[in-house]
Amino acid sequence: MYKKPVLMVIKMASVIGIILIFPFIAAADKVKPVLSVNYPAESDVVLYNPYIGLSADARDTSGVKQKVTLVHANFLWRELEPEEGVYDFAALEEKFNFKYWKSKGARLVLRVVLDYPTKESHTDLPDWLYAKIGGKGTHYDLDYGKGFSPDYGSAVLIQEHRKMIEKLAQRYNDDPFVAFIQLGSIGHWGEWHTMDEGPDRIAFPLRRITDQYVAPYVENFTDKILMMRRATQAAARYKMGLYNDAFGKRDSTVDGFYRWYTKGYTSWLTQEKEPAMPDFWKTAPSGGEFPDSEDYVRDSSIAETLYQAKLTHTSWLGPAAPWSVEQGSELQENIDKLLKTMGYRFVIDKAVYEKSVKAGQVLHTRMIIENKGNAPFYYKWPLEISLADSTGSVKASVRSSTDIRTWQPGKSEATVYLTVPKGLKAGTYSVQAAILDPSTGKPGVDFANENRGKDGRYQMGKVVIK
Repeated sequence: MYKKPVLMVIKMASVIGIILIFPFIAAADKVKPVLSVNYPAESDVVLYNPYIGLSADARDTSGVKQKVTLVHANFLWRELEPEEGVYDFAALEEKFNFKYWKSKGARLVLRVVLDYPTKESHTDLPDWLYAKIGGKGTHYDLDYGKGFSPDYGSAVLIQEHRKMIEKLAQRYNDDPFVAFIQLGSIGHWGEWHTMDEGPDRIAFPLRRITDQYVAPYVENFTDKILMMRRATQAAARYKMGLYNDAFGKRDSTVDGFYRWYTKGYTSWLTQEKEPAMPDFWKTAPSGGEFPDSEDYVRDSSIAETLYQAKLTHTSWLGPAAPWSVEQGSELQENIDKLLKTMGYRFVIDKAVYEKSVKAGQVLHTRMIIENKGNAPFYYKWPLEISLADSTGSVKASVRSSTDIRTWQPGKSEATVYLTVPKGLKAGTYSVQAAILDPSTGKPGVDFANENRGKDGRYQMGKVVIK
């Protein structure tokens, strides 16, 4: 039987395959590069990467036993602005150990709270503001605790709140230490609810009022990702993240939080219809905290916890979270399972490039990245490809235009062109990948791969420079 046509088909398929990988090859009569195909080894270790994992209470330094990259701070308005127009950022930054956590490479989740229930009667509004609104609101003594729920419809309160958020944004909008801004401001603990049943029910403001508390955040925190407690019309409009402060409870998370953002719902507080936000997690994070710091990582509950983390695409949990559990305790295995489930987890599956190029020419690198986590990365950090000599010293590099925010769970591709310097000495070099932290210019995200260099860059293979 005549076989030649079959062979021709195979040869043409080979050429087409190379062209698909490297579009710079325009015709079959050009010299085809000899390709280096590399499969970097995957690592199964816990990765302590930015913006994911456990978020500790920033007030506590000695009690944090787990490694964290996020910490949480509730700014009480009375502490933030003790005198009208006087903002005591220094005192709050000291209280929440900003300097310490920056030195540890952590970042901050920030929430402003107007009503934080405690065991003692009090108000979390500054005294001057309480007087200015005429004390309008509700002093309560509930199962939640004691405190003061202000009249959120007060024009004075809305105006002063706007001024306060403007000052807050002037301080932190450009600060890379601040990771996410939670829209507290409304309700007990800034959780967008008040006592909603029984004789002690406290009326919750309608959307026309709460929107006036949302607006200053949106207008002033232009470089931060904002988060709300539940799916709302405002959260959907401004593509916010959501935080689930009852994570772990199946009725609250699966029957509540998840159903709300996937199906939409009618608010039990105001009877207003709120929209579905089924894909919110693709552009902004899903966070929250446990009702109890340790119960939900015990053997009896860890399967349910992991299920809820995957279901709601959770990136981080805290400050009620098991960050105070001693490293290596009986709960460590379950904590590690949770840490490897939450957020993004990038694996370099494959890297293809020329086996050799001449100095002055272009090295074309195509990467297959698999995100084995349950969420993407939410800030635009650059992907870098570099060449390093035998000592690990970087001799050439390029920042790719690849947008790593598009690396959703599953596989993605990135093609990067690196022009080799004309004067680069001939020899064998490592081809490396890194995701750079824009605030430092250094590698800031670990891949789930072996062969991590001391500088945080990952070796994908070798190339010969002629």
